[in-house]
Order: sequence, then structure tokens, then C-alpha cells
Amino acid sequence: MTKNKLFLKNIAILGCGWLGLPLAEYLLTIGHQVKGSTTSEDKLNVLKSKKIMPFLLQISEDGISGDLTFFDSVDVLIIAIPPKLRSNPNRRFNFVIEHCKEACLSYKIKEVIFISSTSVYGSKSRVITEESSLLPETNAGKQLALCERILTEEDKFSTTVLRMGGLIGGQRHPIYQLSKKDYVNNPKGSINLIHLTDCILIISKLLNHPITKNVYNCVTPYHPSRKKYYTKMACILNCKVPLFKTFDESDRQISSEKIVHHLQYDFTVKNLLILS
Repeated sequence: MTKNKLFLKNIAILGCGWLGLPLAEYLLTIGHQVKGSTTSEDKLNVLKSKKIMPFLLQISEDGISGDLTFFDSVDVLIIAIPPKLRSNPNRRFNFVIEHCKEACLSYKIKEVIFISSTSVYGSKSRVITEESSLLPETNAGKQLALCERILTEEDKFSTTVLRMGGLIGGQRHPIYQLSKKDYVNNPKGSINLIHLTDCILIISKLLNHPITKNVYNCVTPYHPSRKKYYTKMACILNCKVPLFKTFDESDRQISSEKIVHHLQYDFTVKNLLILS
């Protein structure tokens, strides 16, 4: 990205975790001013050491507590909070996002990027674009679909939703969990993943434009079968090769053509056979 003062912004990243922290680091290198929130006092020094303006902030179903100056003078708020619904299935993540919406209204934030997931589409066999119907099946998918509506239906600020595919990069990859299972289903189904590098570069490129009410699928256009891909990755990462069984078959391919054309984005990690 070209360093152009016209596009440099004051960015606030709500949730400096697996995606938010390296995203903040990268945005600093291209000239943006970046605030980062964390729920851990220990992590404040980590953020500070990386030149990220650190803020201790807790957002729960009951409200927001901590240093609310995080929301002051923000051009774009990036909501990168993980729902954590697998570990806490009773959590009402939509309440959390309602509080985020109210903060945007109170602090007159006009542009929001919300990190969502392709789980909002469900598992039905089809080629999926941003115009495809939402058929969420999991608790996370249902709540994220609701969260998207909470933000995008508000007219006092504009929200771009990024529906991320399965996230990989660093030491994060589905094969680590799949290799521990007795068997894995749907061997012929296509993978729909995205590398951390592309997550960061897509967001940084999006920030070079006005944030509008929009939705983008963010999935690498690389769709080998689950069996072919995870067998290769198990060998590369020295994991047990999963045993595949043919049941619950479906083949959904999620298209990222819209973001490729709208942003002229060229995916960096194209075959997803690397982690770092």
C-alpha cells in the first residue's frame, strides 16, 4: 500500500488477539495511528512495546467498562472480538455487539469494520457469494448473523462486514484438532480457508477507501478437497493423518470474487500449504 496522507486514519482495534495484534502492528508500519484494546492488564505492556496505544477495556453482555477514551477521535473502529461461543455456548454475543453499537453512536464513530465468519451461510452444498441466503446452523453462525444485522441496519454509521473463512497462520490450523479425532467427515467437501497475511492485507486495503455499508467474503480462492488438503498438511506439520469417512457430505465453495474485483485484491498466500 502506498503511504498517502490522504488515507491515513486514526484506527481503533477492539480486540488485540490472534488477528487484532498483528493487524495493529502492520497498520502502524504504513502510517496509521492505532489504538488497541485488551482485557488483560499484562497485555497492556505488550501493546505499548509495539507502539500501539493500549487500552484496558471489558465488553460483556452487561456493558462496557474500563478506559472509554478508547472510542475518542476514532476514524474507523475495527471490531475483532472473538465470540468464544464454543467455550461459552450460553454467551449472548449479540448483546456485546449492541454495546459496541451504542459506543459508536455515543462517540460519533462513522466507520466500522466487523470481523464476521462464513459460518453465517451454513453447510448447504452450493457456490456462495455475498448475495447468497444466510442459513446458519451453529450457535456461532446464528449469533454472528444477528450481530451483522445490528451493525448494518444502523444508519448513523457505516459498517463493512468481512466474512472470514477458516483462519490459519502462525500456529493456528484446523489440522491440529482434526488429527486428534477418530475420523473426519465430508472428505470430498471443499476447503474455505484464509491465511492471516491475507486477512491483514485485505483490511489494510479496505482502509484505503471510505468504509461503506458492504459485505465481503474473505476466502482464499483455493478449494481442494478436505481429504487432499488435510492429508498434505498433516504430513507437512508432522501430525497424524486423519481418517476420513464419507457421511454428511456437502460441497460448498465460497467465492471471494467481489473483493478481488472491488478492491483489485490479489491473494498473497495462494495455496495455503504454509503457516508462517
